[in-house]
Amino acid sequence: MYKRALKSPQVFKLIFIVIIGAGTIFFSKEVSGGINEGIYFCVTVLVPSIFPFMIISSLTAKLNLGFKGKTFNRITNSLFGLSAKTVFTVLIGISGGYPVAAKGISALYKNGSISEREAAKAAYIAVGAGPGFLITYIGIRLLNSFDAGAALFSSQIISVIILGIINRIIFGKGDYNSKFETKTKINTFEAFISSVSDAVYAVIEMCAVVCVFSSIIKVIEKYSGERDIVNIILEVSRACYKLSENGNIVLIAFAVGFGGICVHIQIFQALGDIKIKKGLFFFYRIIQGGITAALTYLFCKVFNITIPVFSSIREDFSLSLSSSVVGSSLLILTGICFLCSIKKN
Repeated sequence: MYKRALKSPQVFKLIFIVIIGAGTIFFSKEVSGGINEGIYFCVTVLVPSIFPFMIISSLTAKLNLGFKGKTFNRITNSLFGLSAKTVFTVLIGISGGYPVAAKGISALYKNGSISEREAAKAAYIAVGAGPGFLITYIGIRLLNSFDAGAALFSSQIISVIILGIINRIIFGKGDYNSKFETKTKINTFEAFISSVSDAVYAVIEMCAVVCVFSSIIKVIEKYSGERDIVNIILEVSRACYKLSENGNIVLIAFAVGFGGICVHIQIFQALGDIKIKKGLFFFYRIIQGGITAALTYLFCKVFNITIPVFSSIREDFSLSLSSSVVGSSLLILTGICFLCSIKKN
């Protein structure tokens, strides 16, 4: 019985749960701190930048919108080996943020608009951060440079196009002689309500994953010296935040292209029943990170994009204090103390 118990997969699952529970208790301070940081990022960056595009992507798939016609299909099939409607969904998804494109592809597959093979092919290249994250958050807020954010976003778009062409070479063209139609047709209002509901659940799931990985990173940072590498591998938002302190835009570009395991899990979750080779997906992300980094370096040299020296001095958690009555009162009190301390000349 003892030997059979050791061979049972349930035993290993139970051991895993016990380890997680013990770790949560033993590293309670780090876990709570990671959750706080994860929630802060979700509320200030993730939800505002991704949620609207989640709705748009899902609505586009439910209403079967996008590029249509034989001409568009020939062009997209020749370049990327995908149908025009799939490429349209990928473009909207990349404009929205990492898991948005995967969510849109999953919706197309569930509606019967595309085959599982095409959905899997699209999933390998449908990864990218939106302009809200790259330009507004990283460029303007972290690096104090709109040009830097624009360079990151442009590099990402080009890297996705290059990956799409590589994808076409590996998997070949698609067969779109047979037309896929949606299984059920719903009106615009029903599609909108359903899309909002899907987006709410998807964002909640993403925020939960971000909080979990923020806690894991906090625990690892307690014992690890190579924090930048850990952040890049695990969680892209924290990696960009930490790397921006040194203004290292090339490493930030690689982190953005790679995405991080936290984003990878979110994408796998959004894809649902669509089966892909996770090893190949991971390899694609390394290539995408390298291409994005190289293009960003090139753009910075060609257009003479520089990062301000004091870009690491940012306002984050202090905003809530400095804009409050208490913060303002303390600032005035500090000024009075300074004036009183000046000697009369």
